[in-house]
Amino acid sequence: MNAKKKVALIFGGQSTEHDVSIVSASSIAKALDSRLFEPVYVAIDKQGRWFLGQGAFDLLRGKPRGDVSRVILSTDPDHRGFLALEGGDLTAVDVVFPVLHGPRGEDGTLQGMLDMALIPYVGCGTAASAIAMDKDATKRILAQAGLPVVKGTCITRWMWETARKEVMEEIASSLHGELFIKPATMGSSIGITKAAAFEGLEQGIASAFSFSNKVLVEEAVPNALEIEVGILGNYEPQASVPGQVIPGGEYYDFNAKYVDNSSELIIPARISKSLSDEIRFMARDAFAAIGGSGLARVDFLVSQTRAYINEINTLPGFTSISMYPKLWEATGVPYQALITDLINLALARFQVEEGLIKTIELEKGLEV
Repeated sequence: MNAKKKVALIFGGQSTEHDVSIVSASSIAKALDSRLFEPVYVAIDKQGRWFLGQGAFDLLRGKPRGDVSRVILSTDPDHRGFLALEGGDLTAVDVVFPVLHGPRGEDGTLQGMLDMALIPYVGCGTAASAIAMDKDATKRILAQAGLPVVKGTCITRWMWETARKEVMEEIASSLHGELFIKPATMGSSIGITKAAAFEGLEQGIASAFSFSNKVLVEEAVPNALEIEVGILGNYEPQASVPGQVIPGGEYYDFNAKYVDNSSELIIPARISKSLSDEIRFMARDAFAAIGGSGLARVDFLVSQTRAYINEINTLPGFTSISMYPKLWEATGVPYQALITDLINLALARFQVEEGLIKTIELEKGLEV
């Protein structure tokens, strides 16, 4: 019998989605197939310190325990895992499941570290993660691929601080109706505001800049349905049945997602089969456009006449009642099997990438 694979669950992190990450990781830990995998818990606190041990969850919840130790990621390919700061003991792992939502976990930062350490990991690679985390970059790539995105504009902090009047004039001349203002590099709808025409626009932009150095201003899609599709796979990704979000408030903000439990998730979405098929095709195309692998959730805004891709989440919420796992459960992949599939996809992608030529030998050395 093959030995169990050691799976490091990394959670917490320096992100506004720190607490959401803990809930997702705790849910995965409980569902991990103990016949195949042995979990290793790695918690990152809000100061960016890494801890390993059975008490990692309690530590982040403010209940320190003695069975955790400070660690760092080993970048030595012969010692793949985590090194204790005191004593230098190595905890070896076979694969990492990053359960870090938002900046410094979902944006390619951690993925790049794991690439350098030659450790397989679940989900999209460095480039795809960075692209998807940046809503402006995502929209540009999707538009270049011929996929529909909502009309809008991007403002950098430098533009806002040096040419605010010109920025406001450009928005006034190019965008119309109600507007959404979004931090370009933030998840979970944090920092998003809605402005009726120009009322509150400047305040909304200033607020968004407290979360990101780029801000998107987009036209609202009138009476839009919020539809989400799960993607699973590497080179032949599959799309789940679409689900529909009915926000408890005016729109699907952070409170509606995680705090007041007033939103309703409908799976499958109440849309026609032809529209469902179209959205699933678009979701796969969007995933391919950013170079995705493993998993993602693709979110749409659907008007009476057209579907627009709103954003791509490469590490969506992952509790057993989160939209991404529920979409796959409705498509025929239960929660535990979904986790197993994602780990196997990570190992398969790593094996392919390990087969690539990375260095060359010269017949003559280069003279310095």
